[in-house]
Amino acid sequence: MTKYLQLINQLAPIDVIVAKKRNGLGRILDHYVVYLGNGFFIGNLKGAVKIIPRDELLELLQEYEPVRVRRFRGSHFDIQNAIQRAYQKLGHRYSFLGFNCEHFANWVQYGKERSSQVNNGLMLLGSMIFLRIMSSDE
Repeated sequence: MTKYLQLINQLAPIDVIVAKKRNGLGRILDHYVVYLGNGFFIGNLKGAVKIIPRDELLELLQEYEPVRVRRFRGSHFDIQNAIQRAYQKLGHRYSFLGFNCEHFANWVQYGKERSSQVNNGLMLLGSMIFLRIMSSDE
């Protein structure tokens, strides 16, 4: 618990915690939570984008293990714009392919809704299908 509090205390507004599930198949995916400042976090978890108070984040960290922090690089003005982007998406519904936690974190930090995990997964799936089709023709 102490190491998580140390991690949280080292965050600056709009930094992103990247975490993995501690157990199970969800371990292959990265999960993202954005730090808003003043002990508050926001993320696209459990159905929709919502504010995650510090105590609730500590509960989440029982299930998720932080693996890195993606620092926000920007001015005070950029931070304010990013916070506005975060609040614009409050209540926005979760969609694994269309708007997941990575889409949200990228929207907040960079102003672009994208997920490299989804893109890479779809490319892998497409490659597997292509190889399957090519091997069945022989």
